[in-house]
Amino acid sequence: MADPKNAKLFVNLGASQARRRLKGFGHGVRKVETAGNNQAVIIHTATGQHLRQLEAKFTDVGFAETEIELSKPADLMEVTEALNGIESA
Repeated sequence: MADPKNAKLFVNLGASQARRRLKGFGHGVRKVETAGNNQAVIIHTATGQHLRQLEAKFTDVGFAETEIELSKPADLMEVTEALNGIESA
């Protein structure tokens, strides 16, 4: 049996929170894994309209097709800014 081609969608949300958003969604979602601090990777086979619906679930937190394109999570940026403020004082 052939393996289906899987694509990845990186999101700025923890894996458990991403799973909660996707509960009952279907549309080709195969697996949700952690991709670091408050980031998850969704392994899916969605295309076309289903892919757009999948991306729409994460527009408020940010998503990208590659980990490099994904910006840092907002809470991580706040911590970094706070640490930079302490160092400069």
